[in-house]
Amino acid sequence: MVWPWNNGQGDRMHWREAINSRRFSLSYLSIIALLYAWLGFGTSSCSTPSEVIICDLALWPYNLVDAPLTYVLSLFTSIWFHNSIDHILLVTVVIILFLQSAEVRIGTKRAMIAMFTIQISTALIVTLYLYMGDYLYPADGWYYHGINNRNYMGGSVGLFGVIGVLFAQIKRPFVGALFYSGFEFWNAYIYQGASMYVVLGHATAFTLGFILGQYWLRKDKYDAQGGTLNQNQQISNDE
Repeated sequence: MVWPWNNGQGDRMHWREAINSRRFSLSYLSIIALLYAWLGFGTSSCSTPSEVIICDLALWPYNLVDAPLTYVLSLFTSIWFHNSIDHILLVTVVIILFLQSAEVRIGTKRAMIAMFTIQISTALIVTLYLYMGDYLYPADGWYYHGINNRNYMGGSVGLFGVIGVLFAQIKRPFVGALFYSGFEFWNAYIYQGASMYVVLGHATAFTLGFILGQYWLRKDKYDAQGGTLNQNQQISNDE
């Protein structure tokens, strides 16, 4: 973890440097705040003009079959809207604690790649899972409801993917994974702040992020070792 005013070594930064090193985190936070101030929260009922706008930009799983282009567009637009005060507060806390830390630790480019690719990948995986469940268990209304009767929005899925990347790179990564599992259990069964559809999305995203974080960690170590070997080989050749 990195305080928002520190660099990766824990040293205090000038405010301009701190902002520049976290430009993606600040941009995302600013955009969702402006959209909330303009349109408010979204719902699945779509009963007010502002809710209709958000509904049109939210992700509806049934559009994968009924309107594929709309579904693809919603993969990129649904991440900017939220449906409750709990939802946007959770996202804000995760941005302040984890996204800006990831941006400092792994860089802006990788933080953006992790957030957006995991958000999109998870949405596709969960959508296909719901369709498969509805096909195999048509009597179970849970799958049908998840496809046809509700929408999905917000960046929490992508952000939990970023958390997965970070937790993959700590000293004891599986302890971090257990810590996350405890939070999601509390979120679903004790606090009951998220439905099982959302918990499923969070868990999928965290897993994908954990795998991506392990991949990047090993790639960086391999590149560092390869660079050393290449440098030694060059010195040997010069001699």
